[in-house]
Amino acid sequence: EGWNRCRSYAEEVIANDTQKHSLRGPHLFLVELASLNVKRTNAPGEVRKQNIASLREAICKYGGKFAPLASCCFADIRPYLCALSKASRSEDLGNPISNDVKLLLEWAKAMWTDNCQAVDDSSQSEVELSHDEVRKRRAKLRAFIFAIQFVYSLAAEFEGSTLQLLEEYAPAKKQIALEWRSSLTYLPGVSPKDGGQKEVLPGDELVLLLAQNLQKIALTTASDSLATPLLEAAALLEEAVDYSPYNPHLKIAAMGVYLQLGASHRALSIYQGMGVKQIQIDSCSYLILPSLINGGLYTSAARLSSSILRLHSSTSKDIKDFASKALQNGNLFKAREMSTFQRVKMRPSSQLLYSKGIVMDCASLLNPNDFEEISSEEPISAVKLGAEKGLCGDVDDITRSEQIAADSMSYFNAPYVIHEAANATSDDVCVYSDNRDMDINYFEILHRKQHLTQSEMFTDSVHKGHTQGLLVRAVMAVEAAKAPKKGKVPKSTEVIVYRCQSLTRALARARFCLQGSEDAESIDRSLFQVFSSLCDVIGAVILGDAGKESDTLANREDVAVRLLEAAILHVKKAQAMLNSSQLVCRLLPTCIVPIYTMIETTARLFSLFGWGKRKLLTKAAASALADLAISFRSLISDLLEAMKKYRCLEYGIGDEALLVGEDRIKRVVNEVTQSREMTKGRVDPFFDQMIIDLTSYEIGE
Repeated sequence: EGWNRCRSYAEEVIANDTQKHSLRGPHLFLVELASLNVKRTNAPGEVRKQNIASLREAICKYGGKFAPLASCCFADIRPYLCALSKASRSEDLGNPISNDVKLLLEWAKAMWTDNCQAVDDSSQSEVELSHDEVRKRRAKLRAFIFAIQFVYSLAAEFEGSTLQLLEEYAPAKKQIALEWRSSLTYLPGVSPKDGGQKEVLPGDELVLLLAQNLQKIALTTASDSLATPLLEAAALLEEAVDYSPYNPHLKIAAMGVYLQLGASHRALSIYQGMGVKQIQIDSCSYLILPSLINGGLYTSAARLSSSILRLHSSTSKDIKDFASKALQNGNLFKAREMSTFQRVKMRPSSQLLYSKGIVMDCASLLNPNDFEEISSEEPISAVKLGAEKGLCGDVDDITRSEQIAADSMSYFNAPYVIHEAANATSDDVCVYSDNRDMDINYFEILHRKQHLTQSEMFTDSVHKGHTQGLLVRAVMAVEAAKAPKKGKVPKSTEVIVYRCQSLTRALARARFCLQGSEDAESIDRSLFQVFSSLCDVIGAVILGDAGKESDTLANREDVAVRLLEAAILHVKKAQAMLNSSQLVCRLLPTCIVPIYTMIETTARLFSLFGWGKRKLLTKAAASALADLAISFRSLISDLLEAMKKYRCLEYGIGDEALLVGEDRIKRVVNEVTQSREMTKGRVDPFFDQMIIDLTSYEIGE
């Protein structure tokens, strides 16, 4: 009875609507009422089929009325399309694509067929139309776009049959491109005056849909032809941005395509051109930040993360001042609103935590040549580990570790992630606030870019915090170690015991926290086992079984040898699992540099105990560490070889006519090639340096 009353009231409002532009709300309410019946799980079979048919009719009626009038028509009914497709699949299990879905697809096909306005290239000349003619053409363009969005949305629900449905019910890619170019001839261009509104073109949606179609094709076709559809998509989006430079969705889509092509530098340039400022840095930087690591742009990643840290630090100070002024003026509600915003949204921001981890991870990989302060007249600095900051196995690690420990006391400093990781539990992910604005990706229908979940961001940040905390503790423990005298173990001071126990406890927390977060057979887990084994070696050599009669140098050396031999096995296991060049840039800061730093730190400790590189033939510990260094060097050589393959862009243009000019394809190819080639100066030098340094273990220098 209540349902019928609601329906009668909505129909009454529609009947009495005398406005020039019809209200969408009452019509959409009828669609909502129809969907409520579909969601009833206890309805009999025949009744359920009737409910699905009623929802289908309501959707078609709403779309037929408002598709030519409102660009947001598809956004209104998109949730109901998903609900109908799921309900029809559960009703007709024998046929993956139900009759109701086919009827919807045929209805949408008839709509875009009736509203298609471009015939061939000859229609692309400039035309002058009256105001009424432009309005009619724009209405038909809206309906054309709506029908394609409609088909794409339903096709995306059937993963295995998506391309087949597109071929049968959606217009050809060439036809969509012609329709877009035709719209440029009769719609006003984007030429706002200074201070005026920066408009976007209605036909931009067609390019977004076409790019998603090409991205979907690239993911479902053979790997040897992967690049060509993506190159076309990037070229189309670049051309569309030239015509409509103020459309952020075109730029976001172009970023996604370039990131698929491995052109992180071009994607970063587009992101910077979007003018992301202030609070948007916290809500929108997720679009590019993780991909900068995957593209080897470590300096850019650290700088963007640092801007997020500065935003939160300044916001915390500003809110204190503004809340105080609000209280002084008697505006208690605003004071409470600001303090709640800071406490609930800003301080526990997941993006803030994630940025801290990135700054710490990339600190040793900063490239001095990427800083703005360096002018073209100054000589190019050598790219090496730890050139600016970070731990890299050098003698400067002691001073830097002490500075990191001091900086970790401030919440908005990057080293504070060490404390957050030490106190983190698996349930703490609920404490953090995910401030990312995912709604800016609403235009994605057919192909949706996968972003890190909040849980993945939390786990990754905690992992980085544990790794950096262990590095700092290991360096400081080695710095406090004493050399043995006359073949006897050195006496343990309070400082030595405290630092070694701190290292041991931190390692236990890291192992427990990461126990279920990663696949046991993943390359990351194998490399963490290498890293943790080196931490065990440092603790066993410095402290051993202090106070027991069995605590001798020989026993400490035996324990170290066993741990190093286990680490070698994990290195070889990781080397066998290396099957993707895309992993290389991510592994360098998270795994490779920390292990290299630990090897160099362990080597300094062994030299203190008389097990240095020159004792390869006489000391088992020196030989075991050398074997680990050589095995690790072999892994790094494979990573370096993978980077060479990564820089090769293979693509071919078939007989099928391109959607864009060949010159635009070449422009995109140049962008991708240049972006990939940039890794030669930003990633390879670190690998080369580590290979040279690790070779010294082989010759016993």
